Amino acid sequence: MKEFLDRRVKYFLGAGVVGSMLLAQGCLATRNWVKEQMDPLDGRVTQSEGRLNQAESQISSLGTRMSGVEGKLGQFEGRLGQVDAKAEKALNTIANLRLERKLVIDMKEGANFAFNSANLPAQARREIDGFLSDLKSDVAGEGAIFVVAGHTDNAGPDDYNYELGKKRAEAVGRYLILQKKVDPMRVIPVSYGESAPVTDNSTSQGRAKNRRVEILVYREGITSTPTVAAAPSAPAEQTGPRSDQSQPARTERLSSARQ
Repeated sequence: MKEFLDRRVKYFLGAGVVGSMLLAQGCLATRNWVKEQMDPLDGRVTQSEGRLNQAESQISSLGTRMSGVEGKLGQFEGRLGQVDAKAEKALNTIANLRLERKLVIDMKEGANFAFNSANLPAQARREIDGFLSDLKSDVAGEGAIFVVAGHTDNAGPDDYNYELGKKRAEAVGRYLILQKKVDPMRVIPVSYGESAPVTDNSTSQGRAKNRRVEILVYREGITSTPTVAAAPSAPAEQTGPRSDQSQPARTERLSSARQ
């Protein structure tokens, strides 16, 4: 009986040892399997965390940029408000401007521009000097605006005539600014090209009258208009491919007395 019990005990002990070994091997295998499954997941989580951090950084940077854009938009809105105020003031000023004096430099001997040139002739400068002398300080003060308008006849292409009128108006404007010390902010050169003739272009006399530069003097609150002088004598008939460049010049100055 004792021998039987000893064998039973040995059997159970052996079974326990074997079971423990099997259990230990099973746990080890389970840990290895879990590790094999978790390692890729850990890598994916790490990548996701990196991408999330990158996205957060980009969002933060975008927020900073948006703040900068909003700041610039605020600045632009402020500037637009200033521009609107200045534009409204300018429109109100223009509405009150009235023509007070007018000088017409048209084609008279010695006053014309040379062929394809915008250099201001000496005779034209003398005409301008006399005109400004007549104005004196009454009109040449801060309230006066000088609009210098260039005109041509209809000989040649429209674009060429526009540029020609512009160059000649700018030449007169430069003379007013650089030589006569007129405030540049009060000198406005413009070109009408051939679009504003004073007479018909079908004759050389008419074309000669249409080739001109006008100095229009405006002041705020002035309601009078200049007196138009009598028409000048017609120049001699000329021939040539471009009457705007070959015809001698004639200068006519309109009356500068206020009515």
